[in-house]
Amino acid sequence: MSTATMTEVAVHDAARLVGSIDLNSIGEAEARKIMSYEHKALGYRPPPGSLASKAQMEAAKHPKGGPSPPDPVILKKAALSDAAKIESERGHPIPKTTVVDGIDLSNITEAEARKLMSEEHKALGYRPPPGSIAASAQAAAAKRSEGKNEVKIDPQVLTEAAIKDAARISIERRSRSNSPPQVDVNNISSEEQKKLQSLETKLLDSTAGTVSAAAQSAVDKKETA
Repeated sequence: MSTATMTEVAVHDAARLVGSIDLNSIGEAEARKIMSYEHKALGYRPPPGSLASKAQMEAAKHPKGGPSPPDPVILKKAALSDAAKIESERGHPIPKTTVVDGIDLSNITEAEARKLMSEEHKALGYRPPPGSIAASAQAAAAKRSEGKNEVKIDPQVLTEAAIKDAARISIERRSRSNSPPQVDVNNISSEEQKKLQSLETKLLDSTAGTVSAAAQSAVDKKETA
């Protein structure tokens, strides 16, 4: 399995997990935010079965929400991740807005552009092409005025953006299909499992319940057999 394909798997798997929030804790206000974020990311109204659609249905049952509504940042991340999952399942590139969200290329520094290039290169297995977020960042950083006030970008945001953009590029380059590439965890090699785990670790706080965790279990069983 190529590095780029593995990146697609990791991004899709992460989107599945990040998109999971407790819908019993949200009200109509939170549901509207999710719908707005996901609609903007997709470029069309989120379909039935989407996080936004489910959130609206649940919020109708408890309009004021629960005692501890999710943080707005979590809502946005969940909405964007669900948008990425929907487009990936349809065989479409991940929406560009889910990649560049939170990154203002007009303020990016050369060091941050190098970070993007490094992470996206590793995620693709080859140098990011023109049109990638890494290439765009380098071009923007080269034009950036010296002495302009710096707004530092969280390295984790840069890493996630690079990996998601790598997945977008991989989807665009391979033949279109109606579903993302699948991984047979029982036939994955130890080296492939480590690469997948490395990618998912960069996207998630924990790899519990992920494809890489299942692959690790399968690899361990083969090694002890």
